[in-house]
Amino acid sequence: MSAAMARAVEEAVVERWFRRPPALIAAMASQPTIGVTQAFVMQWTKFSRLFPRWVGAIISNCPEPRVIAYEVENLMSEVVRDPAADDNHYELLVRLGERVGLSRAQIEAQPPVPEAAEAFEWLWTQARNPDWLVGFAAVNGLEILGDRHLPRRHGLESGTGLAPEPYARALGLTEESLEFFEVSDEADAGHGKTTVEILASFTPEGREQEILKVLVESMDRLRRMMDAVWVLARSIDAREGDANRAGAGSPAEPGGKEDGTGAKG
Repeated sequence: MSAAMARAVEEAVVERWFRRPPALIAAMASQPTIGVTQAFVMQWTKFSRLFPRWVGAIISNCPEPRVIAYEVENLMSEVVRDPAADDNHYELLVRLGERVGLSRAQIEAQPPVPEAAEAFEWLWTQARNPDWLVGFAAVNGLEILGDRHLPRRHGLESGTGLAPEPYARALGLTEESLEFFEVSDEADAGHGKTTVEILASFTPEGREQEILKVLVESMDRLRRMMDAVWVLARSIDAREGDANRAGAGSPAEPGGKEDGTGAKG
């Protein structure tokens, strides 16, 4: 493994993500609201549904048994059942959404915001690259953003947004409701470390900057998606606040037809 490449990967993630996290991630890590949680669930379920397809494409082009084994283990948690939970990640996300006022139908009917759709299409293109390392850097590279240990090693207090404690504190959600965050916080700490090791082990000498560029673009595209989800979250919270002030007595309903922000106009 190239220690220099491992260091370069971690530094890229720290500088492009953790040093100035997207507003949505900062809110998730400190004071998540109903709007933040609803918006995250409605959009991240789309990522969760597509992730197995991307990983499958990477596996189809990869000759390395170690990498294939890692990806298959990853798919088990996403598609079948997380070993630390009673279901797969998608179903745990739906459960979280239901606890903050969404129905499965609302979650699945909500389309991805345009920035998410663009990011997903780009990730699909990278995943199908005949050079598996490119797809791996683009898709699995995002798992490094869930490694809660990484910012701390660089003296930062930035959270990943996956820790369950802020949701329990701010929204009074139970441990069962927060199982998605419980298992993701633990899994991504390990997945992030393994991803760095794989990138550092399999990137040929002379291609380091090329692979780092793919990782940086992937993070930048995810940031644009998260910024758009933040706008959606604020819209939901604003409309819910208006409804409460008007004495409506019920939360604003996600998936509003007028503006697609997750609340009726």
